[in-house]
Amino acid sequence: MQSNVLEQSKELISREIKLCKTLRAMISRELEAIVLDGDMDELFKVLEQKDNILSELQLLADGWRDVLSNPIINDAQNGLRTRLLELYPDDTELPELIQQSRDIADSIMQAEGNAIAELEKYKSGLRSQISSRVQGRNVAASYARMGGSII
Repeated sequence: MQSNVLEQSKELISREIKLCKTLRAMISRELEAIVLDGDMDELFKVLEQKDNILSELQLLADGWRDVLSNPIINDAQNGLRTRLLELYPDDTELPELIQQSRDIADSIMQAEGNAIAELEKYKSGLRSQISSRVQGRNVAASYARMGGSII
């Protein structure tokens, strides 16, 4: 039973790492669409793909319920991954998988923060452009009402 928990946990962590790497690549594409290209169509495609990956991660999180229902895991005081390391100190693969999982999660959080900041800058720039255009149109309309010629 314990080895089943170990194998199931390693499989879930491996799948999580793979999905998170895909998500990290999507965030890079998102930044590229915002910063380099200003391509909103591409941005929306990437956001939709990110949403699909996040849905898969949610399903994966649901898969942890089986592991958590196991009595040897259920008494975890310091978190699931710490408990797994305590239970299987001789497993050489598990610590590496857990560290990869933590590293990619940290990378995603940092990259997502950068993407949000860039999107805010882009949004601010668009607001400024729209405001300038509206103001320019108002000036032109006022000038035309006073009998001036725009051409």
